[in-house]
Amino acid sequence: MIEFKQANEFERRIIYKLLCKSYIELLKAKPDCAEKYKADWKKIDDDTFDYPDSIGRCVLISTLNDDPIGFISWDPRRTPEEGKIGQNCIVPSYRGKGYGKLQIQKVLEILQAKATRIIRVTTDNYPFFVPAQKTYLSCGFREGGRSHTDAYGGLELVHYEYGE
Repeated sequence: MIEFKQANEFERRIIYKLLCKSYIELLKAKPDCAEKYKADWKKIDDDTFDYPDSIGRCVLISTLNDDPIGFISWDPRRTPEEGKIGQNCIVPSYRGKGYGKLQIQKVLEILQAKATRIIRVTTDNYPFFVPAQKTYLSCGFREGGRSHTDAYGGLELVHYEYGE
């Protein structure tokens, strides 16, 4: 059975390692952006462990038989008006088994306990992210719009909303 554990129960770099494993196909598909992705992932890991009482409290590592298989993060700073889901990943060998959906449902539960009116998440409109898009929709999110950014060589972002 999947268990959710606080990041501080693990050693620094667990988040970076999980992101590298989870997004290996993306790194191969976008080699020009690989170093930028990895630098951003190191910062996410550093922030989680450098600020355990704020950012670190909003990261759950998903484990199966004590083996880390993914993680999810969220930003509750604007609750109860708004909550945001941040990173959400499952390593490839555990995909397609519903664990990503369980992660999302866990964070929905956490944010709903704070009476959060609307929960948002953003993903990229790139083939690699189609499973994540389908998972958000299956969890009750609806598409709330799209936007473009110059980040990582230019992306079309898909914004999802839950609630209200």
